[in-house]
Amino acid sequence: MNWRSVVYTLAHLALILALCLLAPLAVTFIYFDSNPYILWEITAFILPIALCAGFGFWLRRRYRGQPDLGRREGFAVVTFSWLLLVVVGMLPFLVSGTTTSVTDAFFETMSGFTTTGATIFPQVEVIPRGVQFWRCMTQWLGGMGIVVLSVALLRFLGVGGYRLLKAETPGGVVFEREKPRITEMAKDLWKLYLLISAAEVILLVVSGMSVYDAFCHSFTTMSTGGFSPHTESIAYFTSPATQWIIIVFMFMAGINFSLHAQLFRLRPGAMARNPEFRLYAAITGCVVLIGVFVVPMGHGVEKHVRDIVFQAVSIGTTTGYATADFDAWPQMMRLLMVLCMFVGGCMGSTGGGMKVARLLIFAKLMAREAHRLIFPHAVRPVRVGDKIIDPKIVSNIMAFGAVFAFLFIVGTLVMAACGYDLVTASTASVAALSNIGPGLAKVGPTANWAHLPITAKWVMSVLMLLGRLELFSVLVLVTPWAWRR
Repeated sequence: MNWRSVVYTLAHLALILALCLLAPLAVTFIYFDSNPYILWEITAFILPIALCAGFGFWLRRRYRGQPDLGRREGFAVVTFSWLLLVVVGMLPFLVSGTTTSVTDAFFETMSGFTTTGATIFPQVEVIPRGVQFWRCMTQWLGGMGIVVLSVALLRFLGVGGYRLLKAETPGGVVFEREKPRITEMAKDLWKLYLLISAAEVILLVVSGMSVYDAFCHSFTTMSTGGFSPHTESIAYFTSPATQWIIIVFMFMAGINFSLHAQLFRLRPGAMARNPEFRLYAAITGCVVLIGVFVVPMGHGVEKHVRDIVFQAVSIGTTTGYATADFDAWPQMMRLLMVLCMFVGGCMGSTGGGMKVARLLIFAKLMAREAHRLIFPHAVRPVRVGDKIIDPKIVSNIMAFGAVFAFLFIVGTLVMAACGYDLVTASTASVAALSNIGPGLAKVGPTANWAHLPITAKWVMSVLMLLGRLELFSVLVLVTPWAWRR
């Protein structure tokens, strides 16, 4: 392991984080008159900015040189950069007095950067405006990935940048070199992310949201994070237009961003031909259709349909917003919500879960094995659309499914050992591992995670990180061969 290259790259990441912290600091000054503890809030941002800038410049000078990032170094940079983000990112919560518990601050910040959206705050309105803005911004940064942003800005990474993208890109998307420089590809991703986020901000303001709320909810919609400055989540906004806008952008955030790029190039057929997108849309449509007939109608038809569409898209994309208490829905819909938690969004999206593409390949594998029972000597490759899937990728996906199931069981056992019922334990485990936020029962859409004991909070935090980094990027670092020369 070339630690000099790892530390040198992390130093630049710290400097980028310092720049990002300037935004919530500016928000703190904008709302200067509404906070009696303004000096603590200002200090809450100046301190991490100073630490990141100071250590960043010092480490950058001490380990100056062209970084040589191999595969192991790439995984190390990605994992340690996310831990750096969380450790520094939780300081505003602690210094401002928003919480005095290191465990709670770590859990909330990990939930933010991993776009999980599980919160330990029963009433989020008590959080100061600047810290609240930072809380939502952590999800936006984590949605596309701070490492992707770093690759876009740090040209010196060269081929090492490609290895970082492979290890950290949301959804485990496999990059194809459409452009000669990997930094240009990372820039394109962030430009697209910025453009769609800005469009949502404008539409939300037009629909009646304040500028502050529009930015916060755009941050947490495009990242499929689910944090909101309001305890009632999106139910706080009664405007149908506002909720429909968020539905559209949640659905967009769950789509592979390479398909968005094709749309901007005026190639809509690429999305229509994509097997993963078709399955993603079909799953969402089926859940909505079942919900319309199964869930009792408590209000008008439009409100009934809107609530079902909203929750189906919110859970299906792992955003985790709520406009209705789906935990009170009939058992069949509760089960469908849980199943959607396992699936998640598309590869290359900001959504969590196992991803629709993996589900598609699992189905293809089952069909192939059934075919082999009748034709044992037949050669039948796994094909998705016009592409034949490499056997190595198929093997990786099968291993991913096995590890995902194992970690889900571990999380459920830990929650059960802490005294929780099976519904709470299992849905909390999948909600953390799939980066969703709300589960059912004691971690349902109208509840919070503050009641979890310290052990459970740390285990759930680890599951959030594992789920966000597609399991293997973190697990590879605990294997002995990752450290051998």
